[in-house]
Amino acid sequence: MTTEIRLADGGHLSVAVQGEGMPLLLIRPLGGSLVSWGSFAETLASGARVVAFDARGSGCSSAAPLATTTRSMAADAVAVLDAFAIACADVFGSSLGGMVASWLAIDAPERVGRLILASTPVRGLDVHPGGWRRGLALARCLMQLPRAAEACLATQVLSSEFRARHPDEVERIRARAAARPASHRGLVVHLAAAALHDVGPRLRDLGAATLVVAGDRDALLPAREQERLAASLPRARFAVVPDAGHDVTAEAPAAVADLVRAHLARGT
Repeated sequence: MTTEIRLADGGHLSVAVQGEGMPLLLIRPLGGSLVSWGSFAETLASGARVVAFDARGSGCSSAAPLATTTRSMAADAVAVLDAFAIACADVFGSSLGGMVASWLAIDAPERVGRLILASTPVRGLDVHPGGWRRGLALARCLMQLPRAAEACLATQVLSSEFRARHPDEVERIRARAAARPASHRGLVVHLAAAALHDVGPRLRDLGAATLVVAGDRDALLPAREQERLAASLPRARFAVVPDAGHDVTAEAPAAVADLVRAHLARGT
């Protein structure tokens, strides 16, 4: 089921809900929309009430304000929970979505049960030294028309090994990303929000039981940086997804879903 919720400032968000059980909020990385979760969300919906939304500036949601930050995006995530009368949800965020999820868990800890941060930096500029080349490739994607730009962004974050071995799946990822293209303005606003992100001074306030997930072939964010993030949190574990790049849910949806379900099933 997909619906639209109104925000207090007049904006709106496109939200999809599937499955039954404990609520699990999914927060997307840069690029793509609700449909880009693909089989990852479908698998999780077999045992949870999966709630996903298009951030402002993406998919079918309204335009993103120029002053958008990862923290303001977290406030929109709270509005999604409020709209569905969800007092507390488990939360999964990937890359930009992980940055947003971090602020959600810091600013509204009572609304977050268990937390999963995939491919998530402490600071937006904590990229692999060699990752700047991939960053420039991402920037070049923005020179294309919106639909092509979305498809370009979605594939540039995939590992080169995955792109070589799974051309058919790469095409499916491109098609899902291009299905609901964001405007150039929305993509630039989200890139700026990601670049300015920094939860370093507040890490000790992130008290949710957290699983930090990294792909071992991530060309943008080294796994060791994500392991340091896990070590800095009060209640965190670290897991590596073999043979996966930055977008672990696109390259290894079943493996990441298994990690998520195991984390959610753990006792306190």
